[in-house]
Amino acid sequence: MKRIALILAGGYGARLWPLSTKKHPKQFGYFYGDGSMLTNTYSRLLKFFDKDDIYIVSQSFFYDKIIDQLPDIDIEHIILEPYVRSTAAALTYSNIKLRQKYTPDSVLFAFPSDQSISNMHEFQNSLDVAGEAANKLNSIITLGIIPTHPETQFGYIQIDERLFGNDDLYNKNVRSVMTFAEKPDAGTAVRFVAAGDFIWNSGIFVLQLQTLCDELQLYLPEHFIAFNNLAKHMGTPEFENQLDYTYKSITPISFDYGVLEKSTNVFCVQSNFDWSDYGTWDEVYRQSIKDTKDNFLSGEVITFDTKNCIVMSKDRLIATIGIKDLIVIESENATLVCKKGDSP
Repeated sequence: MKRIALILAGGYGARLWPLSTKKHPKQFGYFYGDGSMLTNTYSRLLKFFDKDDIYIVSQSFFYDKIIDQLPDIDIEHIILEPYVRSTAAALTYSNIKLRQKYTPDSVLFAFPSDQSISNMHEFQNSLDVAGEAANKLNSIITLGIIPTHPETQFGYIQIDERLFGNDDLYNKNVRSVMTFAEKPDAGTAVRFVAAGDFIWNSGIFVLQLQTLCDELQLYLPEHFIAFNNLAKHMGTPEFENQLDYTYKSITPISFDYGVLEKSTNVFCVQSNFDWSDYGTWDEVYRQSIKDTKDNFLSGEVITFDTKNCIVMSKDRLIATIGIKDLIVIESENATLVCKKGDSP
């Protein structure tokens, strides 16, 4: 089984402002340690995929940032979109590019670029099971995370615990998917976790290149037709103009809305690796290493009588006295101060 990793890194990053902005979205931001979210994702995938089979799809506007952060990457492994048209377009365009090199039964593993993952043994096991299921079932396979608490910042997947015809995959924690649920309110999140058949949606999914074609043809025929027409111009002088035309003509829609939530051909691997989606400052705080006063501090920061806070400085000294439960984020262009739980 040929395995391909695709990192989705083209979003504008409206969340985690002010460190994440339209010109410098969060996938290129440094929140922990020495690596950005993108470089951490790329380094993680090198443990499970050949370097020659790891690709990044992003906007052409971000090309210089990618090269700056990943100077050793082969530029042929950067798939550049002329405009943002959400994840359905990113995947459809990537599919026609990858099919120039790989056979239709090659398995594509699609990853967001802004997640934290640990417990690599469990992560590898989930990837292996998902790849096996994608081949045997000719289906879309998502990775779902068994929840540890009610969470309002993550989407959920409702799974069907009934047998589905493949005992071996069932015993490896593969389940058919009943529904996808958007981020719930607090009461609904409690009910989801108590029900036992709702798990967190990691946003990671796995499928054969041919399965991606089939699902797009069924549920997003506009994308399927437009990009198949584009594929006819690959390697010709007209390609760049046709690419521009294609992206201007299609309707922006996410792969989740356009395909996943409509398809009856989706399964889920129940997974136990440690996972987080960095969508809010509160989630950054939850995942961070804190000091003895339960503060997460980054940059040039001095604190006195400060508790349960996030304080991050990029360029200048921040001093805090007598505060608790606050978020203080300083960036080049703006400073955010708010209560935890109220961040944009």
